[in-house]
Amino acid sequence: MHILIAGPDNARPFLEKLAAAIPKGGADVACRYDLDRPSDYDKWADTDILVAFARPCDRRDMDLAPRLGAIILPSLGFDGVDIDAATARGIAVANGHVIENFETVAEAAFLFMLMSLYDIHEAQARLRLGAIRTGPPAARMLKGKTIGIIGFGNIARALVGRLEGWGARTLVSSRSPIAHPGGGVIRCDLDTLLANSDIVLPLVPLTGETQGLFTKKRLLSMKRGALFINLSRGAVVDEAALCDPEVIGHLGGIALDVFEVEPLPKDSPLRHHPKAILTGHEIAHTQENLTALFDMALKNILSAVAGDAMPTLLNPASGQVSG
Repeated sequence: MHILIAGPDNARPFLEKLAAAIPKGGADVACRYDLDRPSDYDKWADTDILVAFARPCDRRDMDLAPRLGAIILPSLGFDGVDIDAATARGIAVANGHVIENFETVAEAAFLFMLMSLYDIHEAQARLRLGAIRTGPPAARMLKGKTIGIIGFGNIARALVGRLEGWGARTLVSSRSPIAHPGGGVIRCDLDTLLANSDIVLPLVPLTGETQGLFTKKRLLSMKRGALFINLSRGAVVDEAALCDPEVIGHLGGIALDVFEVEPLPKDSPLRHHPKAILTGHEIAHTQENLTALFDMALKNILSAVAGDAMPTLLNPASGQVSG
């Protein structure tokens, strides 16, 4: 049995640790960090299991790997993997569906909200420059604010739970039910949410419907002075629109952990945005989250090697049942 572990070079420590944890003799393991796609691998036709971190795998790749039986993603997202094509070919796909991921992103969203409201970026800059604030404070309380969340998946529900007790109101725009044990969540359409929210957070997967969801027009339809926070997928917002002078003047600030192109290009106008907090798709990379993702990836690999059901199977119709 041959396993290909593929990912970017910055994931090398995580992926090599994962490779080392696979018992010797159970499978032949290769780690590659120079592949744009798995079919570039010279032994791809002989690969039984693909472990892909931030690497795509579509029907073209699958057709060139007749022995491929499982694709394992040591992360939550699976945007680059064609699940339907895998299912049609009997290829099982599993991801890093761990509770620590949802909780970490929810905590990071909360962090971004408070940092933006309290203008931490500017306060730090003044201190480092030895300057003193001369005007009225820009900081605002979370209490009394309206938080607008687009989507109501695991991360959104975890965030709503953390908002309870802070005196904030929560609006949600979602196609799915929004029943929440603590109550206090109001469902509305997107336009109503944008017009009434002090903080807007898209917490949605990247689909044909959500790609480019936040255009210049939508950003300008938000309340004047509102904050835009994105920890979902970079392509849900038009980055050029975020840097438009009219939008910059209209919004109170932005906080982004994800971008259309990652890593964020050095010449991106976002780097010079006067009201931005930016992190490089790492704000949710806590020790606890990475440990849980590692453990789940290893469980999925060992299950696939043994021919057992993988714990976080995404496509039962492939012929596997979830463990």
